[in-house]
Order: sequence, then C-alpha cells, then structure tokens
Amino acid sequence: MNEETPKKEVDNEVEIEEVMENFNEAEDVNEAEVESEIVEEEIQRDEEVAKYKEEIIRLHAEMDNIRKRNARELDNLRKYAIDRFAKALLPVADSMDKELEAYGKDGVEMTVEQMIEGTKMTQHVLNKVLTDNGMEIINPEGEKFNPEFHEAMTQIPNPNLAPNTIVDVFQKGYILNGRLVRPAMVVVSK
Repeated sequence: MNEETPKKEVDNEVEIEEVMENFNEAEDVNEAEVESEIVEEEIQRDEEVAKYKEEIIRLHAEMDNIRKRNARELDNLRKYAIDRFAKALLPVADSMDKELEAYGKDGVEMTVEQMIEGTKMTQHVLNKVLTDNGMEIINPEGEKFNPEFHEAMTQIPNPNLAPNTIVDVFQKGYILNGRLVRPAMVVVSK
C-alpha cells in the first residue's frame, strides 16, 4: 500500500495539473470571450451614439429650416395682408380718376349736381369696400354718448334732447372686426 500511496499522489498531482491547465485555458477562453463581448458592446454603443448624434444634427437642421420658413411666411403675411383690401379699393381709385378726368377735359360741362352725384357714387363704393372687409362705420347722430366709441369735441345746451345725446358728428368713427380704429368725433347735448 505504501507504493500505491505515492502513485496515487502522483496521479492526483497529474490530475490536478490537468484540471488547472483546463481551468486556465477555460479562464483564458472566458476572458477572451468576455473581452470580445465587451468590445462588441462598445462598438454597438458607439454606433448607437453616432446614430443619435446624426439624428440630433438632422433635427436641429430641420428645426432651423422650419424657423426660417415660418419667418418668411410671417414676413409675406405682413407684406401682403392687405392685398385683398387693396384690390377692393381699386374701383374707388378708378372712379375718382374718371371723375377728375371728366372735370378737367375741355368742352365738357359738368353741373354741381353731377359732381355731387359722382362723389356720392364713389363714396357708396368706398363704404361697400370697407364693410365687405370687416370695417364698421360709426355715425352715431341721435344716439346716446358712449365714451368707448365716441369722442366728445364740445357740449351744447339743447332742451329738446336728453343730456349726453349726440347732436352732430364732426367725423365718423370706424371699427375693424370688433376693434375700434378711430372714435367718432361728436357734439353732445348738455
């Protein structure tokens, strides 16, 4: 038995060495696998970071383009906001031109009544253009004074009217889409 004991010990030592070699090899393989996995993960992470950076750059460029486009559109809106109104006023300008042209021609006689009638027609066209474009004309003669829409120029005593009644209108007022543009300038009774 004595001889077997050293043989067993040698065999055990050989086995232990083999196990240790296998373990070291496995450890080397595991380390290599782990290292390669880490490298692969880092590469994937770097690719994702690069992809997100590129996406952020594209989004910034797109936002900048939208901002520029909106600025251009806003500028055009400001420039051409009154386009429809300006086109609607052209018949009024044409009417005034024709009236002045007829008045200035030699040999054409115009009566005062004809001139007044032409002016009234032009005023009618102008008022229609204004109302068609959201403008309301304030002509408050005979109404109660309202400081929100009327500006009293003077007060006169009038026993026939209640106090603060508008007797006369110096200048008409205008409201555009519910917003006061100019108050009517009026004479009010005391």
